[in-house]
Order: sequence, then C-alpha cells, then structure tokens
Amino acid sequence: MKQGKFEAKRVKPTNPGEAAEPQAGQGRFEAKAPRSAAPEQAESTEQGRFEAKAPKAAASGQTESAGRGKFEAKAAKAAEPVQGERQAKGRKLSRRLLITLLALLVLGLGGTQLYWFLQPAPADEYPGALTKEETLAQYRSLAQVLENEDMNLTLFPNDPASQDVPILLTLSPARSRVQVDLTGLEQDLNEGVGKVGRGRYRMDPARYISLDRSVLRELAERTEREWNQAYLPSFASVSSYREGQKEGYVLTVNIGRRGRDISADVIFDALLAAYLTGDVVPTLSYETYIPKPLNVEEICDRFRTDPVDAVLDETTFEITPEVPGLGVNSQELTRVLDYAHEGIGYTIPLRTLTPKVTTAKIEAKLYEHILGEAHTPHTRIDDRTTNLILACEQIDGTVVMPGEIFSFNETVGERTEEKGYREATAYIAGNSVPEIGGGVCQVASSIYYATLQADLPSVERHAHTYLVTYVPQGMDAAIYWEQLDFKFENTSPYPIKIRASVSDGEVHILLRGREWKDYTVELSYKVLDETPWETKEQAVYDDSYKTGDVIVSPYTGYLISTYKSLYDLEGNLIETVQIAYSRYAKRDKVVAVRIWSQPPAED
Repeated sequence: MKQGKFEAKRVKPTNPGEAAEPQAGQGRFEAKAPRSAAPEQAESTEQGRFEAKAPKAAASGQTESAGRGKFEAKAAKAAEPVQGERQAKGRKLSRRLLITLLALLVLGLGGTQLYWFLQPAPADEYPGALTKEETLAQYRSLAQVLENEDMNLTLFPNDPASQDVPILLTLSPARSRVQVDLTGLEQDLNEGVGKVGRGRYRMDPARYISLDRSVLRELAERTEREWNQAYLPSFASVSSYREGQKEGYVLTVNIGRRGRDISADVIFDALLAAYLTGDVVPTLSYETYIPKPLNVEEICDRFRTDPVDAVLDETTFEITPEVPGLGVNSQELTRVLDYAHEGIGYTIPLRTLTPKVTTAKIEAKLYEHILGEAHTPHTRIDDRTTNLILACEQIDGTVVMPGEIFSFNETVGERTEEKGYREATAYIAGNSVPEIGGGVCQVASSIYYATLQADLPSVERHAHTYLVTYVPQGMDAAIYWEQLDFKFENTSPYPIKIRASVSDGEVHILLRGREWKDYTVELSYKVLDETPWETKEQAVYDDSYKTGDVIVSPYTGYLISTYKSLYDLEGNLIETVQIAYSRYAKRDKVVAVRIWSQPPAED
C-alpha cells in the first residue's frame, strides 16, 4: 500500500513567472451543481410525448368505429332475413377486423416516432451531457488518475517582479483518501439519476468522489501560516535623540517587506475543485505586494535642510542666531540599503551642516578688540575666592549696548548665603569685619580699572575706606548692597561685552568691542597728601592676645588724584585730564599689652 504524502514546498519553474501547463491527457472535468430534478422532468416530458400520441390513435378508432356503424347498419338491412346465428358470426368477424385495422394504423402512423423516442439525443442538444457509456468511461478514467497519482497544487505569485519562488503543495491518494464510487455511479445511471434528455446524463462528481476534506483544510491552513506575509511599505523618517549630554538627529530607513496574500479558504477550494475535476496538476496564483525601492538621492534631497546664517542688526546690534542644517551621508545610506533585510529599520546619524556665518563669528568680529582689561591678584582665602568666582559668573558675557549704563549691583544681585556666598573680610564703619560676600569689591574695582583704560565714563564710583593694593592707587571702586554701587556708561558707538573670570590667583576682566577711538589712553595718579599711622597700645586682660600682638592693622591715609593722558596714534600727547579724587583714611596700628590684674570696677 502506498504511503500518504502531505507536503508544501517551493518549486523553481523552468521559466520564472510562467505557470506550469497541465500534462497532456489530463483533461479537466467541470463540476456543476447536481440537477436531481432534471431526470424526472425529462421522463415526464417523454411520457407527455407518448401520451400525446394516444389521443391520435383513439381518434382513429372513433373514425373507424363510425364507419363500422354504417357498415353494420347496411348489413342489418341486408341480413334481416338471415337467422340470428349468422348475425352473431358477422359481429364477431367485424370485431376482429376492427382490431386488425387499429393495429395496422398504429404501426403505420406511429412506428417512426417510437423509434425516434428510443434513440439517445444528439450531443449538441444537451451540451456537456454524456451517454451512460461515456459517463462510466469518464469516471473510470477519473478513478485511475485520482486513486493512483499525487495531487500537486502549485502556487504562483501573480507578479513575476516579486521574485517569489512558486510553492508546491503535494497530497498522495493515501493521505487524501480519495475514492471514486463507480458502483454507486452505475446504479444511479440505471435508475435515471442525472438524466437530462434522451440517453444523456450530467452527473454530480461530488456524489461519487469522496476524500478526507479535513486533510485538505489542514494543508491549506498550514500553508497560510507558513507563507502568508503581511505587507510593510518602505519608509524613511528623521527623529531627534538625546543620550546624556549628547543630542542630535537620526535617519531611520526600512526597505519594507513583501506581502503575500495566501488564503487557506482559497487553497482549500482550489484543491477540492481539482479533485472533483480530476486535475492533479492544478495551479493557483496569489496576490503579492512589493514595497517601493528607496532611492538614495531622493532621501538625501528630502531630508536635507540648508543651514541659515546668523545675522547682525547693525542698528540694534542684536544677533539673530544661526540655524544649523542637516544632511544625509549618501555613502553610508547606500551601504545600509545594500545590506538591509526586509522589515528591519536601520538608523544613520545625520550630519550637522554648519552655517558660514555663526553667532560666534559675528561676536568675534563685533567684539574683536580689547578696549580695556584688568588682571588683579587676590589673596588665596577659599571663602573670599568663592565670592569672587560667584560674582564673575553673574557678570561674564554681559553686553552693554551703546548709551546703556552698567550697574554692578543690578547685574550681580544681592550677595546671600542662599546663592552660595560666604563670609570674608569687608570694611564696615572703619572696621575689618566678616561679611557675607566680602571681597567682591575687587571685581568691581577691576571693572573700573578696565573702563578707565577704555575711556568710558563712570556714572557712580566710590573709593574704599582704606587704600587697596590689587589695583593702582586711586583706581578702585567700593560697593555695598543698596548703599554703594559702581556704574559706567557705554559711550562708544558699539556694544561692549564684559568677560569676567577667576583663575591662577587673579581676577580677569576684559572689555571687548570694536575700537572706535583714534587715540590711546595712559593712566596715572598723584599723591596729594599722606597721613601716616601711629602705634597705639591696648590693654588685654585675657589670653586672647599676648603683649606685642597686633590687634588692628594700620593703614596710611592718602589723598590721591587720578589722571588720564590721551595720545594720538603717532604717540603725541593730546591732553592730560584729571578724572578722580580719592581720599583714604588712616588707621593706627593697635598692639596688645597683657595686663594680669583686673581693672578697677567702675562706680
């Protein structure tokens, strides 16, 4: 006994894209719906034809009977004298003669029609209908094929461009359990089932061809699971990303996925129809959907954005920032598409296209000159250094537009612990005391010193109580929140940017802008008066100081005049101008004298 076969596999046609033709001799048998009522209607029709002839015969009998009546009437008149016996014999002879005449009439008039009724109808009268012998021969041939040959259904893509390999589904007779019931067919033919006319039959193959339909359904559903594929169109898109401090844009491309519309129901119907028609090499096409190929040039053009240059408004000196462009690396994209797999997305970082004119370049041109600068040393005390750094961070990058006034207090703000400022020495009411934000006067003094070099006028400036040493004498500026401020005005025709920082033990101040002066500035000072300090003793009754320890450090008092000298570009003196008077108080030196006895109590 042959083993059942049940498999689905791809086959490679000799000529791709062309469906295999059925083998010679494999005729198709078209399945049509059973017509169970047709034989009965045909038989009724024939019966009607036969019954229609009977009245004709009866009519002839009536005519003959009429003639017989006339004859008998005449005989009666002639035989009136004859005895009753002859009359009886005559009547008997007449009846025999009448029967003979009727028989001759039927044979003479209806014999041809009866012969015609008993012959099969012509083939063209009932297209597709076969005689009983032809039907039996056809189903015997069908049984020979179906019960001995494998069923091979080939699925072809409807579009050869899809490059899909055909899929071959195979079922052996043992697996499908296909059988043709020839005995039942012959019995039905003898009983007139499927009869459509005189000797012609149309039989329903589903009535005589049996098979295990669950096997067909199982093969169809398995084929759909394995080969049906959802369609995914190709696409390209751009999205932003952020990884920690790094951010940018990436291009995502997907070549898509070919789709196959393979339906289990369609395969099942095709297999069933093939069995009922006896076609063991049927073919079936399925819909394919092919994604549009991605074009490198189109993608590069589509996702390219040209950079936009920064623009300087020469009237307001406002800078409209540049906008970087984006570009696709065409070589990288080509490489990715050459090796891409269906349905998988690939990402390519986009290149940043830098504009030719950037804000940095405009600012470098706008602030290309150093108009004034100061690099003042500071004491390396951590808390004081922290205060210097915080103040410089608030000032750095500040732009003072033409005609605008810079205010130290407004720019830096109040110095508080919440902002991170710490206690450091400051001059308050002539004393050196710890103060939150102490030491930031050095930043203000450094800016003042730089503005003197740039020949920018001060709007508000205060000298320290005592002379400081980190800037030249008479060139310092004291500040105190809501009481003392330092302000200067930008009288140049261009904006000025202040750069402020602390490094290497110094406070650095740069005033950058476009040089507008046709002269240079040199600064100088003159001591108009000097008041020396004296040493004084202070009794100490505890162990806080030893005799000779300095309790208060001394400062010499000064009256200083500050000047600026203007020179043309060839070095000739144009003029010297006094720009400030600065008076610094003197402070006597106080030393400790240790007293071991307590002072007398006061009354």
